Amino acid sequence: MNHKEKESVFVDLYDLYIEGELEDESMEWMKQHESLFQKNAEDLKSKTCLKRSPGAEEESQIRYMKVYLSSMYICFILLAIWMTVWFYF
Repeated sequence: MNHKEKESVFVDLYDLYIEGELEDESMEWMKQHESLFQKNAEDLKSKTCLKRSPGAEEESQIRYMKVYLSSMYICFILLAIWMTVWFYF
C-alpha cells in the first residue's frame, strides 16, 4: 500500500479508532500510523463538519418527501373535482 492509500484508510477508520470500536489488528495498525496521519484526519473531519451538519441530508430528504406528498394530494383533489364536474355536465 502506498502512502496515499494508507492515509485514506486511516482517515476512514479514524472515528471508529477514537471510539475504540475497531478490532485488535486494526487498532494496532492505527496506533502505528497515528503519528503520521492524525493531523490530516482531524483537519479533514473538521472541514467536513463545517460544510454540512450530520442530519442535513436527512432533513433534505424529508423536506423533499413532504413536498412530493403535498403535490400528490393536490393533484388527487384537482382530479376528483374535475371528474365530479365532468360527470354532472
